[in-house]
Amino acid sequence: MLILRPIERTDLDDLVDLARRLDSMNLPSDREFLAERIECSLASFPGELPPGKRGVYVFALEDGETGRCVGTSTILAKHGVPGSPYFWLEVSSEERRCDSLERRFVHTKLRLRSTEDGPTEIGGLILEPAYRQHPEKCGKALSIVRFAYMAVNPDRFERFVIAEMLSPFEESGENLLWEAFGRHFTGLPYREADHLSARDKQFIADLFPADPVYVTLFPEKVQAVIGRPNETAIAAVRILEKVGFRPLNQVDPFDGGPYYGTARDAISSVSERRELVLPGAAPDAPTPSGGPLALLSADGTHGFRATVVSLDGAGAPRVPTPCRDALGVSAGDRVSVTPLP
Repeated sequence: MLILRPIERTDLDDLVDLARRLDSMNLPSDREFLAERIECSLASFPGELPPGKRGVYVFALEDGETGRCVGTSTILAKHGVPGSPYFWLEVSSEERRCDSLERRFVHTKLRLRSTEDGPTEIGGLILEPAYRQHPEKCGKALSIVRFAYMAVNPDRFERFVIAEMLSPFEESGENLLWEAFGRHFTGLPYREADHLSARDKQFIADLFPADPVYVTLFPEKVQAVIGRPNETAIAAVRILEKVGFRPLNQVDPFDGGPYYGTARDAISSVSERRELVLPGAAPDAPTPSGGPLALLSADGTHGFRATVVSLDGAGAPRVPTPCRDALGVSAGDRVSVTPLP
């Protein structure tokens, strides 16, 4: 059985291994940073953060047979606070026309924007390759568990939610937009700048140009990657689009990856979540395969837990005894059911 739960200190080694596969700002391959992230998450779930500290909620996907953390995903309760702004490149267009030459051009422009009153951000989703074709739809579960948690704790999160997708990278690990743009203004290689921004973003405000930059000035191969998600992010984009996320006119200042977003309460996994009282009798028959699946979550005796269950013909979840034990719930307890897209 696979269980979704808050990250624990004992997951650090597994989290470091997972981070090596992604190495993004939300999940950098940095053991010290990840240890701090776990501590912040441990304080966020029970609401024990000091005043002014933003909540970070890290979820682990645990393989019940091995006890290993094989996947993770994250919610940043507020991306953009005083002293640590949310930066993005606004994508706009400008039309230029010359009637005497019968010429017309539409130029794409990038302009640095920021706010200290930002949205909630989801990110850091990574899954071990061996679990990507798992019958319990691990990737979808890791994505949807964040919205299931938001639905029962709306006051902890902003009214707008965004997600950043990595753009394509070269085989050498270089990013074309960074090499053509960011590196010229910061003098830093991409990985160093990305890791630095996880702790201190001031250099972005200090060194990036304040005026618009015309994408027309970049080589065509650089223009082609701006606002395009990496092939490895396509599946995550499809899940987000199914639950209501749409592209924004924003890209990441470093790699040019696209931002997607929507109102929190418009996310189908938030609005369609339903609560029910767990019935007394647990099903004895094996769970049928091939039917619709849902995420079953509860705040039981083990704290917040979730797992994937099948739905019967009437749309009711099948919750066998092992599943109840894993969630720490019993007959009469309230559980939440969130459909998997």
